[in-house]
Amino acid sequence: MADNTDPDHEEAQPAADYEADDDSTVDDSADDSTVDDSADDSTVDDSADDSTVADRPTEREREFAQMQRRLNEREMGLDQRSAELDRREEKSDAREEELDRQEAELDEREYRLDEREAALDDRETDLDKREAELTEYDAQLSERAAELDEHEETLNTYLSEQMSDLEETVTGTMYDALERYENRSAGRFGPTGTMLVGLAGVALVVAGIGFGALASAGTAPFSAGGTTANVVIAAVVAIVGLALNLGTVAGKI
Repeated sequence: MADNTDPDHEEAQPAADYEADDDSTVDDSADDSTVDDSADDSTVDDSADDSTVADRPTEREREFAQMQRRLNEREMGLDQRSAELDRREEKSDAREEELDRQEAELDEREYRLDEREAALDDRETDLDKREAELTEYDAQLSERAAELDEHEETLNTYLSEQMSDLEETVTGTMYDALERYENRSAGRFGPTGTMLVGLAGVALVVAGIGFGALASAGTAPFSAGGTTANVVIAAVVAIVGLALNLGTVAGKI
């Protein structure tokens, strides 16, 4: 707690007391100058005692000195507190700078993560779109495969029927040719030549039909163009073979 006592007043008070003591001593010495020698000795002793008392600090001086010590100690404590606060402030400033740096790093990291997330979202969208396109394309291929299977089945059924009819026709033609060979005279190429021509016609018919089937299925061993061209060639070969058979049967060959 602050002391309201005036230091100048405190210093003036001991000085006044000291001067009063001196005046009293001087007066006593003047009065004692008229006494005998024994009285003079007693006066000298009293003066020595008064001087010793005056040299001793008074109560106010002791209080003043004690107050000075308290103030000095308080000042030292405040200086130490100020230094400690300065150190704490430096630490706080350093910590604030470190936190600002970490915040900047976190902001930059967050920005990079946002960019990466956006890129992944775009990639996911592209993949979803691509998967949808592939699914649609797969459905189209499946539909086309089903149509081709149906067409192939129809073609195989048709070719099977045609082969059966052709086999019956060729068989009948061969029998007719053999019968004519036995009953009629030799043709233009003779009996053997006529038979060979008939067999060649049968072979051409079979080859034409077989090649047409393979061309329609897309498994022909060779190709003269597109599928249509292959089918046309197969039909021509089959027709030529059939014409040879008919010519043989009719006796024109």
